Amino acid sequence: MWKFLLGYYPVNTELKENLIRRKRQEYIETCLIYDSLIENPTKNMNDSEMKIYKQISVDVPRTMPEYKLFSIEKIRKMMLRLLYVWSMRHPASGYVQGFNDLCTPFFVIFLSQIRNSNDIESTLDLSEDILLEIGEDVLMLIEADSYWCFTKMMDRIQTNYTHNQPGLTIMIKKMEEIIKLVDIELFKRLDQFEITFMQFSFRWMNCYLMREFPLKLIIRIWDTYFSEDDAFNSFHLYVCACLLLNFSEKIKKMTEFQEIMMFLQNLPMSTWTLEEIEVLLAKAFQIQTMYGIKIKSKK
Repeated sequence: MWKFLLGYYPVNTELKENLIRRKRQEYIETCLIYDSLIENPTKNMNDSEMKIYKQISVDVPRTMPEYKLFSIEKIRKMMLRLLYVWSMRHPASGYVQGFNDLCTPFFVIFLSQIRNSNDIESTLDLSEDILLEIGEDVLMLIEADSYWCFTKMMDRIQTNYTHNQPGLTIMIKKMEEIIKLVDIELFKRLDQFEITFMQFSFRWMNCYLMREFPLKLIIRIWDTYFSEDDAFNSFHLYVCACLLLNFSEKIKKMTEFQEIMMFLQNLPMSTWTLEEIEVLLAKAFQIQTMYGIKIKSKK
């Protein structure tokens, strides 16, 4: 369904097979152009290409170390190539740290689909032997589909990552307005200690909460985001606001700047389940319905 919702699969299913074959082949041919650069970066890349390649090479091995899947060298090479190709073809933003996290749900979902499994956790715990059994050709198709879906998603949010990241600045400012309307006492508490929303919510916006929740819960959140119009730029604000509001009473009882900041940077959500995410999304929808028009009027 993600492939349909993102516009990678056409609505006309009769056209799907030919279109997908063509898009996959396009990615494979593009990789042939960049593979020689990746295989010998020092020799074949210029300074700007090398800078991007080095940053991706540093970030990919750090990606979600808690999951076995992302420690497999083959998966890391697939991610590195996908991110490098995307960055070369989108110079307006290029590669930004955090993109390595944003592409992971696609790999997990499409691997699970190939395995005919709805168990996301078993895919995340996949062994290298099982991955090899899937075969190079099939893995290449998974990489191609992940690339195109990642591209479709990034098309919606690329202004968040261009120079000075204007999209993120707007999102953070709107989230601040939401908290002012919904819980003025919480806003005053943060203001009392001169805590700006940029200090703690930039990561929530930049990485779409991927550092805050386990991947299984992120996939559930993205189900909603892909189903709602422009949700990565709009509904996400309300989800982040509700996350902060969820801990409002605890924050109001805190008495030191450092205590509040440490709490906001490490929210206690390690035991959250899909049920808590459902409640979070429902509350976000409720607040959007009640206050969305007021926030829009303050553009």
